Amino acid sequence: MIVGLAVGVGVAVLLSAVSMIMISDLNHKIASILTHESDEHLEVGAPGIAKNEFYIFTQELNADEEKIGVPVAVYSLTEIVVHKGDTVNIHFFNAAKEKDDRHTFTMQPPYEMDHDLEGGEDTTFSFKADTVGTFTYFCTYDLPSMVGQLVVLP
Repeated sequence: MIVGLAVGVGVAVLLSAVSMIMISDLNHKIASILTHESDEHLEVGAPGIAKNEFYIFTQELNADEEKIGVPVAVYSLTEIVVHKGDTVNIHFFNAAKEKDDRHTFTMQPPYEMDHDLEGGEDTTFSFKADTVGTFTYFCTYDLPSMVGQLVVLP
């Protein structure tokens, strides 16, 4: 019985030591990653040429809208992530070939906007991300399929 207790205590000590080594190694790896990210000056934003510059294209999916019963258009970019205080630059392209195939980039308050484009048109606009949270952008013509979200981090 004493031998079994001694073996059990020995195994527990060994497992504790292994766990401590693994935790130490994990902490070292996390610190290394954070240092690397800090050194690289990685920032939220993208994909664009400049910080917080976004290109959004309309896309028509290959589906039978009449059979499905809802529009089947989508945005090429469905999530924009920035920090509070950032200026956001969006290049919005309606890639539809027919002029009467309209699409919008619409947001409700606090980022109230409604950019309505004919097929083949594009526009560029900017706004300041001054309210933290998650906000939906959408096409008024193609709900519920054509939606995305703006995420403003602190």
